[in-house]
Amino acid sequence: MNAPMKRTLPLLLSFVLAAISSAQSQQSSTETPIIKGVLDSSRTAVFESPQQSCNSNDIPDAMARAFRDSTGTVHLVAASSELFQNLGPTLDSVQHSCEVGHYSAGDPNPADFNDQSWIDDFYTFDGNRIAGLTHMEYHGWAHNGECTFTHGDSGCEYDSDTYHESEDGGYHFKSFNAPNNFVAGVPYKYVENAGPSGYSVDSNIIELGGWYYAMVTSYQWRPGCSGETGPHRCLTPGGGGPMRTQNVFDPSSWRGWSGTDFSVSFIDPYPGPVERPQEHVYTPVPYMDVVTGINLFESSGVVIAVLWNPWDNEYGAKGFYLSTSTDLVNWTKPTLVATLDQFLAQEPPGIWSYAYFSLIDPAAPDMNFSVVGNHPYLYYVRFNSDGSSRDLFQQGITLTLK
Repeated sequence: MNAPMKRTLPLLLSFVLAAISSAQSQQSSTETPIIKGVLDSSRTAVFESPQQSCNSNDIPDAMARAFRDSTGTVHLVAASSELFQNLGPTLDSVQHSCEVGHYSAGDPNPADFNDQSWIDDFYTFDGNRIAGLTHMEYHGWAHNGECTFTHGDSGCEYDSDTYHESEDGGYHFKSFNAPNNFVAGVPYKYVENAGPSGYSVDSNIIELGGWYYAMVTSYQWRPGCSGETGPHRCLTPGGGGPMRTQNVFDPSSWRGWSGTDFSVSFIDPYPGPVERPQEHVYTPVPYMDVVTGINLFESSGVVIAVLWNPWDNEYGAKGFYLSTSTDLVNWTKPTLVATLDQFLAQEPPGIWSYAYFSLIDPAAPDMNFSVVGNHPYLYYVRFNSDGSSRDLFQQGITLTLK
């Protein structure tokens, strides 16, 4: 996942709210308040690599997430495949720690779902026991006999989401053996030279109406596929959609969106043949193909999605967008906050790119920083294409519901 944008490309609280009804799920997005965002002019480098790196793998390589442990210490994480954290009494005072909270196993067997792991989505109720959803990439090119492509070629990449857990307040995370680590993945086994394929949970977790939601993203697969029928149909469509559970500590309990309800179970394809695999493929929802974060806007019942769009497409110009929803299925058309050119205009000479956008409010009332008010921070990672630097930035943003 060290390549820029890998996590953001599909080719790539306690607030008690009303239960989501079937009528709500059919609500027109035009009835949902839209949101406007305005960036502050200044920004702060929260972490700069390689200057502050503890080793060569200590880089910001995922969206910034935060949670509080039972002592009140804030953990700010922009995960790498080795888990480093920034710790402090407040979000504004965190300091980088060189203690590693989890190492990737580099397991050569794709059936174990335990190759390269980024623990990047956290949820806790007491600050002691922390659930960690984990982006897992199987790198076929790194294992003998599993790929004929060159090193780092995504044609031999197979993604899924797995589960890790901490019992010491988030300082260290333990692993589980398959299938007990399996959260979300495609109902198809790894196919040499036929990737990239798989699912990735690219948002944090929020609570809404007694359910816990996250957004999952899929590669369109197989390569060269088209449509949902015919000999060349796609076995998995590209794009993002919601999944939910009532128990964040049970990795098997998550269910994806089917197009009508949350009935899609994610199935491990390795223990035995999968009957009717298409029943275990979730349905993407409009506009969510590049979602990297979701937040509750105060007590309004409105959910904000954070979107980084690196293309000129139906969103509009390349840039950073926001969308809103009340059910995580129907979303407003993304509204532009800042274009790629506006980000580039503040940079020194270089060839820059960006990824891993998220919102975190230092005044969030919940332990998981899932709630934002009018003045949260926007976090994002800037890359220099020559590989010389990768920096995590924090920038103020003003949000207004309209």
